[in-house]
Amino acid sequence: MRFVAHQIAGIEDLSESVHGADLVVTQLSAAPCRGSLTHAIDGDMALTLGGFTGDLRLRGGVAPEAVTLAVILERGPSLTKWGLDIQAHDLVVYPVRSEQEARCRGMTRYAALKAPLEVLQQRAAAFEHLADERCWSVEARLRPARAAAIAQEIAWRLERLMRLGPGLEPQAQAGLRDEALEGFLTAVAEAGDREPGRQVRINSARILRQVEDYLDDRTGRGVPIPELCQALGLSRRTLNRAFEEGLGVGPRTYLRLRALSSARKALIAGRQAGASVTQVALDHGFWELGRFSVTYRTMFGESPSQTLRGVARG
Repeated sequence: MRFVAHQIAGIEDLSESVHGADLVVTQLSAAPCRGSLTHAIDGDMALTLGGFTGDLRLRGGVAPEAVTLAVILERGPSLTKWGLDIQAHDLVVYPVRSEQEARCRGMTRYAALKAPLEVLQQRAAAFEHLADERCWSVEARLRPARAAAIAQEIAWRLERLMRLGPGLEPQAQAGLRDEALEGFLTAVAEAGDREPGRQVRINSARILRQVEDYLDDRTGRGVPIPELCQALGLSRRTLNRAFEEGLGVGPRTYLRLRALSSARKALIAGRQAGASVTQVALDHGFWELGRFSVTYRTMFGESPSQTLRGVARG
């Protein structure tokens, strides 16, 4: 079993820290992205404990070959997934090849399990209805009857695994791993009716996804708002309402924030490739370099040139 700890000091660290996921993170305000995640990895199974702060939009693949269960231990003022409001102690189920769609504001602390479907079915034999493959095939938000107590128990078991595991023999590590796995299965077994994610996604979340898909297909060029409305068959008013409801910002602001986050990623990637701040800014639609630098520093707490040089923030 391997134990890997990640310190999160920016959106680029968060993208790299979520085990098994392929996330695109957009920073929505100047609130810094900070935190830490620790993973216990045993073959195809991984357990995660930790959290992060920030005002963020997360989107992307979760785990292409595994089912993911995530228990929310703590949430800030806002946490939504697939357009659903997620509360502390909720359990979120991500099937194989599922996608993350979330808006996180404030602290988000969670415990997660990633495991192949066949492993979950085998371990769930003691919970009769959990052995059914259909139980793991739909994205859902669950609220166990003893949600707070179960979440606390899962967190305690994972904290013990992360603290003691590195110094234990493999057999003892496996015992702690199995205790944590049992905690997650108990949470699923004690949940009431499932509230599906994608099937009941509110209109605003669906529109956000359509916009992001359209933008993803046109990476490298700016997309004006009228083009978005025409391409997606939406009125300007409907588009504005969807963004305000889903992300708390208008579409024009979101496009600028998305471009800023993408520019930051390009600056970091360009450290070894001879990139220039000017070219990165122009490539992402920022024609006024002075304004770009000011906006960038306000958002990320450092200048674009500092990011490009890899200078640590003071």
